[in-house]
Amino acid sequence: MDDYALNDEVRQQWNLKAEFWDALHGDEGNAFHRFLVSPAAERLLGIQPGELALDVGCGNGTFARRMADLGAKVVATDISDKLIERAKARSEGRDIVYQVVDATNETALAALGEGQFDAVVSNMAMMDMASIQPMLRAVRRLLKVEGRFVFTVMHPCFNSTVATFVMESTEREGR
Repeated sequence: MDDYALNDEVRQQWNLKAEFWDALHGDEGNAFHRFLVSPAAERLLGIQPGELALDVGCGNGTFARRMADLGAKVVATDISDKLIERAKARSEGRDIVYQVVDATNETALAALGEGQFDAVVSNMAMMDMASIQPMLRAVRRLLKVEGRFVFTVMHPCFNSTVATFVMESTEREGR
């Protein structure tokens, strides 16, 4: 399967899962994101009021909203138009522009504004990309000199059957 076919499959799967994912994450994210992913990414990014930030693979916009609440002007992208719709619905009144962009399309991503961004983040999205090289090249072009890039990915230990059971149980119990 070539990269285009993989990306198309990823887009289709996220469009199918959008309603479930949005309900699971809500406004602030699930427990994993609230207590681990988001605080770590926020600390590393060091968002300052007035900065321009890009969220690549924003899902339902949880982290994009957090950056906007910290005072950033945010551009947030995702491959799934269904997730972008849900992100927009949850983000009224915030300084966020949402766009459907395939992060593996270097040209489309770079068109967001070369040398314009103070910070770029990609939380838990790179695992679903057929190739991360186009995104990494685009991020280099998008960032200002001294700009910051933070990405998070799932550690392999969380892919085990036991880890999945624990995470699903925690979500069901609302912890």
